[in-house]
Amino acid sequence: MRRLAVGAGRSAIVAVGIGSADLAAVWWDPDFDPAERAFYYARAIEIPRPRRTAYDAVYFNLDLPEEIPLWVQDRAYTSPTWYRP
Repeated sequence: MRRLAVGAGRSAIVAVGIGSADLAAVWWDPDFDPAERAFYYARAIEIPRPRRTAYDAVYFNLDLPEEIPLWVQDRAYTSPTWYRP
């Protein structure tokens, strides 16, 4: 559950009840052919968190237009791992 009140009774408290502090997985390519070149990389999506505009709206008691996003969700990519036969 996440909560960010930017209306009446404003609050900058964010409660996140999803995700984990650690993440580990094992994956293998079911189509792997040792005679062919390949590359692999991982992607991660972070838990959404309030944007700076949301904190500013709470701190300065602002009513922001609907088109201004209050949440951001960052992504991360690893460097590729290359396989050559």
